Amino acid sequence: MLVRTMALLLALSMAAVACSNSEQGRTDRESDLAELSSAPRGGGSQGFDLDESEAGGVDEAVDEAGGVDEAVDEAMSATGEGVESGDSTGDAEGFFADDQIADPDRLENNTFENYGVRAFVETVVDPLSTFALDVDTASYAVGRQWLNQGVLPPADSVRIEEYVNSFDYDYRAPHEGLNVVADGGPSPFDADNVIVRLGVQGEVVADRDRPSAALTFVIDTSGSMDRQDRLELVKASLARLVSELDRNDSVAIVTYSDQADVLLPPTSAEDRGEIIRVIESLRTDGSTNLEAGLRTGYDLANESFLRNGINRVILASDGVANVGLTDPDGLVRLIRGDTDRGIQLVTVGVGMGNFDDVVMETLADDGDGFYAYVDTRDEAERLFSQDLVGTLLTVAIDGKIQVEFDAEAVEAYRLLGFENRAVLDDDFRNDVVDAGELGSGHQMTALYELRLRPGVRDRDRLGTAHLRWEDPQERSVRETRLEMTVSMISPRWSDTDEDFRLAVTVAAFAELLRGSRYAAEIDLDQVAAEAEALAGRGEDVRALAELIRQAARLR
Repeated sequence: MLVRTMALLLALSMAAVACSNSEQGRTDRESDLAELSSAPRGGGSQGFDLDESEAGGVDEAVDEAGGVDEAVDEAMSATGEGVESGDSTGDAEGFFADDQIADPDRLENNTFENYGVRAFVETVVDPLSTFALDVDTASYAVGRQWLNQGVLPPADSVRIEEYVNSFDYDYRAPHEGLNVVADGGPSPFDADNVIVRLGVQGEVVADRDRPSAALTFVIDTSGSMDRQDRLELVKASLARLVSELDRNDSVAIVTYSDQADVLLPPTSAEDRGEIIRVIESLRTDGSTNLEAGLRTGYDLANESFLRNGINRVILASDGVANVGLTDPDGLVRLIRGDTDRGIQLVTVGVGMGNFDDVVMETLADDGDGFYAYVDTRDEAERLFSQDLVGTLLTVAIDGKIQVEFDAEAVEAYRLLGFENRAVLDDDFRNDVVDAGELGSGHQMTALYELRLRPGVRDRDRLGTAHLRWEDPQERSVRETRLEMTVSMISPRWSDTDEDFRLAVTVAAFAELLRGSRYAAEIDLDQVAAEAEALAGRGEDVRALAELIRQAARLR
């Protein structure tokens, strides 16, 4: 019954038609042409079938031219071993013992937004593709949780760029600011097309060189958080983060349910024992007044504001808001002035069932931060021990990319994902327009599928990728660009970089999960075979391969 219900929900969501943009003419036509499509049907299970004998269109075209503390450990272990990212058995122990999706209502009470699927854009009609940088990763962790419980994730929950950016790639870090690189290879979606990968890497600032940080935790302690995979996981995660901070950093804690309370005024991270004691004392009760939590949290963040330091609010919640302001736009208006002052917001989602993905993503995007989701202890360790601490220092504000494709070489293109991150082409150099932020060491990957014109040669120009951002330390705007040629595209799948193959494999997985019609020529078994071939890269890729196999069994 559960699987049939899920299938019905997926079918209904994929039957919807995306609305076209009312600002046609000024907007990037990619967002205007976003469309939904039916679930694909695939063929065999021997990988992408792009080996030496079937390299596709680019092969032919190029051939024509010739060429922590014990207390923290105890806090982490108190949540149980959980369902690890590579475990697809649906084990009823650990984090999910009290949060199994056991009835259809649990599938229906989560809020996700349907952003459609970008269509191909004819280059002669619109050669410009513009979007904001995005380093969110929540969508992949959300999908992993559903699959680990034996259910296909809702199509609307799948944001392809967040799947791709949940994995690390070997990009060269610049001395300062941002750097952009590109490579390419055959497309698994259409043998006549190619994929181009753009990789953006932020400079890496050593922890010893970063400014002091004032962190304000805003923690949802309402009744809906009373589950092992919610408040208990948040408590363990925050304890882990505190263990990674320096003595010059400070921590404040606000909780909210019916109302908001300050449990810990700004306290030096050197006093770890007191901070962890307060974290361990957290209990759940009442309704969810997210508005009160944000107001009190930002008031406290303003009190402890460091003029030349890092100021960040970290919201941990299941996204539910049922008292006070509850709509995302209203909540964003609350924090806009503080965001402009330099207080950034990171949202951390937990739990499923009455989960509001839209609220969490909107707040992070407009709060100049990022949105992550924690589904396992491993993810909590990674996010709170590595990502949050390592990326505390922001190195780029309002980052945007604009790619100008050459119509003589590129007949049509489509950007994979970023449907809700489109920027007007005319606004690329409008520095008032909000875009994306990158922290120290952050990276972002974007994929384009291109339909090349017949007879293109290695030296032919594909286009130019422009990257623009504001340096938060110097408060100056910077821009760099990268010229792209056909020669950077490997003619055979086996010749492409391993990082490229991983990014495209993850993208193919996401395309299939969200029912993109562009993935009609492949199936999940093929994608799993590609992931298994890359399993030597590490446990995260081995876990990916098992997730894809699990999805194949469910479909």
